[in-house]
Amino acid sequence: MKRCLFVLAVLLLLNACALIGLGRQGIGKIPLSELEPTVEFVEEKEVEVPQSDIGSVDADQVISSYLRLMESPHGEVRRQAMRRLADLNMRLAEEKNAELAEGKTLESLPKAMRDSSYARAAELYQQVISDFPKQADDATIRYQLARALALDGRSDESLVELDNLADQHEQADELVEVQFRRGEAYFLRREYREAADAYKNVLSMGKDTEFYDKALYKNGWSRFKLFDYEGALENFFPLLERLKEGADVNEDVKMVTQELIKDTSRAISLSFYQLEGPTSVSRYFAEKGRTEYEHEIYDDLAALYLKQERFQDAAKTYDAFVQQNPLHPKAAFFQLNVIKTYVEGGFPSLVLPAKESFLKQFGVKSEYWTQADDNLKATLKPNVITNLEEVSSHYHAKAQREKSKSSYLVAADWYSHFLELSQDEKDVAPYHFLMAEAFYDAKEYQRAIKEFDIIAYQYQTYAKREQAAYNILLAYQALEQQTDPKNVAAINQYKEQTINYTLLYAEYFPESQRSAELLLRASEQLLTFNRVDESIQASEKLLALPGVKKKELTDRAKVIIANGLFDQKKYKEAEQALSRVLVEVTLKPKDRQEFQERRAESIFKQAEAFQEAKQIDLAIAEYQRLISVEPNSSIRPKAEIEAAVLLMQQEKWQEAKNALEGFRGRFSQHPLAEGLDERLAFVYEKLSLWSDAASAYQRIASKTKDPNKAREIQWYVADLYLKAGNSSAAIVAFKTYYDKHKEPFVQSMEAQAKLVELYQKAGNDSQVTFWRNKIVSSYRTAGAKNTDRTRYLAAQSAFELAEPMYEQFKQIKLTLPLNKSLPRKRAMMDKALKAYGDIGKFKVAEFTTASTHRVGELYLNLAKDIINSERPPGMSELELEEYQYLIEDQAFPIEEKAIEIFSSNSGRAAQSIYDEWVKKSFEALSGLQPARYNKQELIESWFGGS
Repeated sequence: MKRCLFVLAVLLLLNACALIGLGRQGIGKIPLSELEPTVEFVEEKEVEVPQSDIGSVDADQVISSYLRLMESPHGEVRRQAMRRLADLNMRLAEEKNAELAEGKTLESLPKAMRDSSYARAAELYQQVISDFPKQADDATIRYQLARALALDGRSDESLVELDNLADQHEQADELVEVQFRRGEAYFLRREYREAADAYKNVLSMGKDTEFYDKALYKNGWSRFKLFDYEGALENFFPLLERLKEGADVNEDVKMVTQELIKDTSRAISLSFYQLEGPTSVSRYFAEKGRTEYEHEIYDDLAALYLKQERFQDAAKTYDAFVQQNPLHPKAAFFQLNVIKTYVEGGFPSLVLPAKESFLKQFGVKSEYWTQADDNLKATLKPNVITNLEEVSSHYHAKAQREKSKSSYLVAADWYSHFLELSQDEKDVAPYHFLMAEAFYDAKEYQRAIKEFDIIAYQYQTYAKREQAAYNILLAYQALEQQTDPKNVAAINQYKEQTINYTLLYAEYFPESQRSAELLLRASEQLLTFNRVDESIQASEKLLALPGVKKKELTDRAKVIIANGLFDQKKYKEAEQALSRVLVEVTLKPKDRQEFQERRAESIFKQAEAFQEAKQIDLAIAEYQRLISVEPNSSIRPKAEIEAAVLLMQQEKWQEAKNALEGFRGRFSQHPLAEGLDERLAFVYEKLSLWSDAASAYQRIASKTKDPNKAREIQWYVADLYLKAGNSSAAIVAFKTYYDKHKEPFVQSMEAQAKLVELYQKAGNDSQVTFWRNKIVSSYRTAGAKNTDRTRYLAAQSAFELAEPMYEQFKQIKLTLPLNKSLPRKRAMMDKALKAYGDIGKFKVAEFTTASTHRVGELYLNLAKDIINSERPPGMSELELEEYQYLIEDQAFPIEEKAIEIFSSNSGRAAQSIYDEWVKKSFEALSGLQPARYNKQELIESWFGGS
């Protein structure tokens, strides 16, 4: 089986030699072993041995065959046998070394293998060249000779052969291998200039040779050894790129390639290390262009610095890549390496700035994070969180120590990064709370409020939600305190916000121990803004809170509700709330009285509402309920009056009477008692309680300052007593009227007339006479004040006063002696005549005819009494006859006078006066002069009689 001419074997010489130098205290030296290539190339030439046509034979037989052929007289046969014998020795020597390496003993090997050696092969190759110079395969044989010498440890002789081969066979197929071998030989001899020239010759033969990559590698190292670091890089970088392009070859070669890549990268790092470190790297890529493995170069260089404990240089290297490639996916991790380096190197003062730099360049608010894919973000997230925690905590702690606003704000800003990292409450909330606290401590209250609001009312499970809600209230309180007292608008705005957030707090955290007190405070503040309805609602929420609450808080809430409803004129609800206060709240006597007054007013207002709605019965019921519920309230009198008035409107007279009388009995001196008697009087009249009405009117009259009204009422009082049939009271009323009201005169006269009438009914003749005389006397002194009515009353009284005289006159009988009885009768007649005669002066036809008729009757009665008078005893018939004539003579003129008077009175008929008395005069005349006056029916027909 034919094998490849060269097989790449890798001998790894990596070791962990300790660094030599000053460590962190200075620039250490890299051990020489670290400055050597770690990959060596050893090639073995496969010797081709022609297959025999005979069956398989062993090596000894082959060797014997070649040795016999070497004795052939034919030169070419001898040359070929000699060459093949040399190749066989090379192969057997290689196999022998392999067998021995596996642990076999020399004695166990076949004789041909035991006897083979690289020295024997070299000897045979040299013989071929010497015996048969300048043959076509001379270059190949010479190369094999050089190789055998090298494997035999005769490197100097081998190099001479390679040099000669290169000089003498410039066109040989093996030249690329020869040049590479020369380079390898010179490199081992540390003759780096010659090695570099040889490797360069290999490179000049094109990229397609199998030695191109090896030459790049070793040429780079040669230049490195010659301190031509930039020249070394010109080899290492192209090699690195070629190796990376072929990294996905079969597994046998892949491992070797990876090791070569690794060492090439190391060589590049060493080169930059010897130059200006990261500065040189940055400059190189700036000139040559960016590559996808650029970060590996920086990383390897940094690793080299770290191995030397040159921590700051390592950090600078990582940072250089970051600065040159800020958006590279690896940039963030390099910055993390900067942090790690400072930590490991013991540079605490540099760690925090490095972490800040990491967060600013690669954190959630960076352009880097914005353009990063989800996988990259997921990888970076734990590091971002860790560094955020440390940086934010540092500034927060610093701010708390120094009370520094700027540090608080810095801490808050760092905390804000957490909010970008996750939408999960459990991850974000703790940092969000710290951020809000930092704003609060920095006195940035508005910003704190904004964040606490989210924490309190958007998060669902965070343990400090309630505290966040409470902190909002503290923040607004702080804003209020720091505001200029003159800026009332701003202060009020903060107060209103405090109220709103207090209500929200209680809604979200009803079981909090703070809720009740906060709600009460909000309720009271709402009152200062006249937001009564909201104040009531807040107090109701307080009462509805679960759990046990302090009584002083609930008491105050109940008071606010009651007062608020009352102030809002929601009287029905207010009454209920006030009743609750009076029953459940501990009150001072003065306060209790005030609430009772308010409850009474609430009921009163409900009654008024029914009244306005024309629901009178309901209104009455409410007024009466007020009296029952709050009997001692100041508004009770008004309620009683209102109820009474409505009862009057409803014509519920008996109930109205009871209400009004009750009010009068309790509140007669109350201002609302004004007009009470008027109402009572009206109700009494409706109930026909005339005496009660009269009493009421009397009270009215006694209080009125209007004399005319008092006079009218007094008259009405008297009339009411008349209606009541209470004559004695009526007499008193009319007498009172007469005594107090002489004017108007006509009414005064009427009062006297009423008294005459009442006394007459009472049978009190003396008072009748007294008041009739009063009437006549009043008339006579009134002069021009008199009217037809007063004249009539006076005429009537005068006539009635004369009538008793007439009766007395009639009662006087003429008895013997006449000279004694007749003068008495005449005297009474004269008195009566005068009285009746004066009546005519009144010129009242009714009483003029009556008095005229009475005068006629006086004369007629006297005449009859004379004629019928008692005769003296003992007179003879003649004497009696003469006495009769004498009496008649005495009576006749008197009778004639009577006839004359009757005639005069009846003559008034011609004046269209025909009353009772004129009629009586006619009747009297018809009896006295029948022939002339016995035509009564005709006379009556003249005046419409029947």
